[in-house]
Amino acid sequence: MDFDFGLTALGGRFHMDWVHSGANPREVVRGWADLVGVDEDGLEELRLLRRDVLMLLASPLSDEEVHALWRAAARYYPDFPVEENEPARGRVWLTEINHELHPFLGDSAHEALAMESVNDSVQSAVIALAESLTPRSELPLEPLPAKSVVAAVERCAREVSPSLAFRFLLRAYSAYDSPVPASLWPRFEEVNQAFGYGEFMLSTIEYLLEE
Repeated sequence: MDFDFGLTALGGRFHMDWVHSGANPREVVRGWADLVGVDEDGLEELRLLRRDVLMLLASPLSDEEVHALWRAAARYYPDFPVEENEPARGRVWLTEINHELHPFLGDSAHEALAMESVNDSVQSAVIALAESLTPRSELPLEPLPAKSVVAAVERCAREVSPSLAFRFLLRAYSAYDSPVPASLWPRFEEVNQAFGYGEFMLSTIEYLLEE
């Protein structure tokens, strides 16, 4: 994939003006699914989103770890009631996303997820890059220590999917305005290539690169 996709791309839709895309978070998901789910390319985007959702639903990660990953991607996801309803967290939110995808993709309850085959060195590289995250700012809404997100990314890399963890990590670097030393950039490129991602995937953090 040349560009971001799945849960991390959906998180990007929760920007400062996300309320113009829906009155509440579920409407944002529904509106985007309505927009793209009209042809095969769009349906593939929805399938990739559902794959991320199902992986985390089936994972050993705690709800707080799932929420930490999601918030790194969705910086302006509300931490206050919307239409008098508390925003869904963790697996409840993932289940709500999956529900909004059902009209387009059908039943996903028994969908099989292929095991991800990744070299141990690539997994270790993702974890090392996570450990190098150095926050210069906090998330704009919900206080969420960078160390909590880093820990969730590392566990996701070890026990769920290194490629998914890497996409969340890119969002976390951006969320915390973490500098990317020039010495680390080749490692980001190597990991990105190992997962078969395109050059534009790294545009999430390119502006953080220090010369």
